[in-house]
Amino acid sequence: MPSSSFWHKRFAWYLEMPLLLAGYFAFGLARAAVDRGDPAATDNAGRVQRLERVLRVAVEEPLNHAMLGHPVAIHLTGYFYRLSVLAVPVVLIWLYVRKKSRYGSARTALVVLMLLDLLLVWLYPEAPPRFAQPGIVDHMADHDILFGAESRVPRPGVNLLAAMPSMHVAWATWCGYAVWSALRDRAPRASWSAWLHPLLTAFVVLVTGHHYVLDVVVAFAVVAVVVGVTSRPVRVAREPVESLP
Repeated sequence: MPSSSFWHKRFAWYLEMPLLLAGYFAFGLARAAVDRGDPAATDNAGRVQRLERVLRVAVEEPLNHAMLGHPVAIHLTGYFYRLSVLAVPVVLIWLYVRKKSRYGSARTALVVLMLLDLLLVWLYPEAPPRFAQPGIVDHMADHDILFGAESRVPRPGVNLLAAMPSMHVAWATWCGYAVWSALRDRAPRASWSAWLHPLLTAFVVLVTGHHYVLDVVVAFAVVAVVVGVTSRPVRVAREPVESLP
């Protein structure tokens, strides 16, 4: 008769998948629930704009305007923005099937990342450039790329004022780290290509007017902190056992 561990391994994914799906939908609802709205989000966006000008990293407008007159580029970046989040379940499934030893820590890091995002969004609501920065063109809404026009309309279950940090970049960075860490031992050179995904995502969120440079920087930093915390080996202190006389 098969052991309990056999049945656990055989059917674990039946439990894992619905839990992760439920967690994702719960994350979306919680993100909407912590929406503090205007004027806090617009005020915070103004602070970010001023700080970026001081730091000389305010590149959102020139990047955004470089897309004008290039409908092919607009559609490519728009579709990438919408579909890039699919990389998260793809990486999770790949880890579960091919790199099971890496799956547990990567999943934990992903869950902690999303919980931390909820805290940051509540503490620092921020309107994206397409809402708060004059001159920024909302290319996806103007061309209605994958229902982009609806993305400007407030509706239940969606927080439109949660740009800090960029979760698109955070998820992409998590994907990059997960793939890189899984491949670096056997294919060290190829593993570095995993970082192209977060870099491209960072570029896309800027040119589409969805995020500021500082949103991207904070996303990178949050993932680094989460990975650093969740990947630390757990050390259990053990008292030396004295031998009996």
